[in-house]
Amino acid sequence: MTELTPEGKLLDLIRQAQDKKKLRKELKIFTKVNTMLIGLIVIIMGIFLTDIFTSKYNIPELSVDFPEQKDEILPKPIEFEDDIKITEIIPEKQVSISKEDAVKNLNLLGIVTGDNNQAIIEDRQSKETRFFYKGDNFREFKILDIKNSEVILEYKGERIELRM
Repeated sequence: MTELTPEGKLLDLIRQAQDKKKLRKELKIFTKVNTMLIGLIVIIMGIFLTDIFTSKYNIPELSVDFPEQKDEILPKPIEFEDDIKITEIIPEKQVSISKEDAVKNLNLLGIVTGDNNQAIIEDRQSKETRFFYKGDNFREFKILDIKNSEVILEYKGERIELRM
């Protein structure tokens, strides 16, 4: 082992003192930065809490408007001799739309191929563009298959092909 000369020992002591001084200086800077950050957080939280407790949120009351004539809502009773009242339920009128009319608002924008193909279909009627997988349903359609350039739909038991 080499023994240090008195000059080498003195240099080591000077280096250690310089390292400690440098470390103290860095610690002071670190402490000042942390103090400033904590102060900033306290100010922001104060503003936030003041805003919460001083502002008055006006929550409107919910009101439901009922129609004046109850006959429009309830089915009309049918009266019989035995004072038995049976209500007649009239089904709503269902409008049948042809498959051509149903498909005319659909536009096949693209197909994403991969392990599970996706079809990108635009519905011009609802102004929505959505991604669909095989088996998905929307409106009265069911996605039967998604191929590279076409999508096969089912509409009321009929098969329809959408092509790009």
